[in-house]
Amino acid sequence: MRPKYTLLLFLPFLSLFSTAQDFTVNEEIKKIDSLIQYHQLDRAKEKTDSLYKELNKFNREKKYKPQLLELKYRHAFIIDKQDETPAEVIRILLEMKDEVESERLHSLSCRIYLLIALAYEKAETDPDDLQLTKKYLDKAYTVYKTYKLEEVYSTYCIRKSSYYRWKSQNDSALYYAERARDYAQKYQNETDLADSYILLTYYSYRNKNYKEALGYNLLRLKYSQKINDTTAIAINYADVAGNYLKMQRFTEALLYSDSAYHHYSRLPLRYKNYLPENRHLIFEESGHIDSAFHYFKLYHNDWQLLRNEEESLKTKQVEEQYQNDKKEAVIKSKNQQMIFIVSLLGVIAVGSVLLIGKNRKINKQNKIINKQLGELTKTLEQKQMLLSELQHRIKNNLQHVISILEIQKESADFNNIDEVIRGNQNRIHSMALLHKKLDVSDNVDDVDLKRYVAELAELVKESYDSFKRKVNIHVKCTIARISIEKALPLGLIITELVSNSIKHAFKKRNIGIINIEITKNGTAKLYYSDNGSGFDFNQPSEKGLGQEIIKGLIDQLNGKTETSSSNGFELTIAF
Repeated sequence: MRPKYTLLLFLPFLSLFSTAQDFTVNEEIKKIDSLIQYHQLDRAKEKTDSLYKELNKFNREKKYKPQLLELKYRHAFIIDKQDETPAEVIRILLEMKDEVESERLHSLSCRIYLLIALAYEKAETDPDDLQLTKKYLDKAYTVYKTYKLEEVYSTYCIRKSSYYRWKSQNDSALYYAERARDYAQKYQNETDLADSYILLTYYSYRNKNYKEALGYNLLRLKYSQKINDTTAIAINYADVAGNYLKMQRFTEALLYSDSAYHHYSRLPLRYKNYLPENRHLIFEESGHIDSAFHYFKLYHNDWQLLRNEEESLKTKQVEEQYQNDKKEAVIKSKNQQMIFIVSLLGVIAVGSVLLIGKNRKINKQNKIINKQLGELTKTLEQKQMLLSELQHRIKNNLQHVISILEIQKESADFNNIDEVIRGNQNRIHSMALLHKKLDVSDNVDDVDLKRYVAELAELVKESYDSFKRKVNIHVKCTIARISIEKALPLGLIITELVSNSIKHAFKKRNIGIINIEITKNGTAKLYYSDNGSGFDFNQPSEKGLGQEIIKGLIDQLNGKTETSSSNGFELTIAF
């Protein structure tokens, strides 16, 4: 037989083998689900991890991606069932949710959102703050509704009912608990059905319908016995006993309490105190004070042991963290010592090389020192000249201030004296900031314009800071440096414009936006705008001298202006 015919005959067997392998994987996942349902969580976790590692060997084959994601979800689900930290559950699920969505695994995506919602519900300490729980419940509902995932709707209703219970919206909570029960029965979801009984029991108790609550308690007990969950069986027996206690049927209450106590020794410590507390209440209500006191002491002892265990666990965690930090510190110290030794050896080696050539370099170094001394003398002379020039400029700037004060002296009164002082403070700060930004290392004529304008605008804004409104200032500057002759009037113009906007433009707004742009494309331009109420820049103002000061400063720049007030206030100055 020719080889190509042999291959063609073999291909159907390869396909059959692949199908059989997929079937085996799905059957193993079903077994894991069965172990989870029957509360054999350790075995389920071991089997999940083992199967995940086995399938991960084939991670290049896309067909195994859904099974790997399903197993990862079950890993998180088991952690949640074991009452471990919700943070770990959230971390695992958030890491995989985007990948599940990209694979279009809609049912798994919905289940992931519901489990995240549950984890956030457990993690929240304030019932009024369940925003993340609601967020992922809404995401789950969107996926359910879009892809008509009726088989997961009962789980959604369980989580929604629990959410409304925490929010004390009892009518909504009861509505979703009843829908969870109905859908769980329709789609034979026994786990959701049992969870719906827990919620319905709670609302039966609230309505003091103890007979109805007893019915739900007995149904939960039957389910717990079916899945052989020892802890749940003991708690359910105690709940039934508590139900009979509410009905004043002490004989039945004590009988079910006896059944609960049969499992007492096998309960985890965090559940043990519930049984003697339940028994204490039965004896107290039935008038057996000695027995009630005996079980109250047992309850208190279990409660104290639980608190001690929690404290011990916290102490152990602190000790482990301390030891880990100590180990890290030791390792870090050794690394630092090694680095120091290597560095020291390097320094010694370099020093040796330097010492060898030291004598030959002494004469050269003397020449360099003499040359540097001459340069320093020359630099000192230059600095003295620059200082003299700086003093001259400061004198001129102070003259500007005096001129403004003389102009304002006539218009000042007691009603606006604070505003006059604040405006002049801002003008003086503008000049002071300008001198601060001067590059005195080379000359006193250049200013870093972008930093100057940004800091100046923030300085003026802070001087008018008000909790009643928020003002955002956006600065864009493409000119790197500018002479002080232009920087001074430009800074004063910006000071006046920002002051006017903050004082007058945003009276009807809670949030104001100011844009400052300085660009140069042939001609330098200052563009200023705000989203306030707008005003006519060319119309003389009767409220103050700011507008006149701006126009005078524009003339000093030999600037040309364009203005608009159709959408807030806009002013463009070409200079």
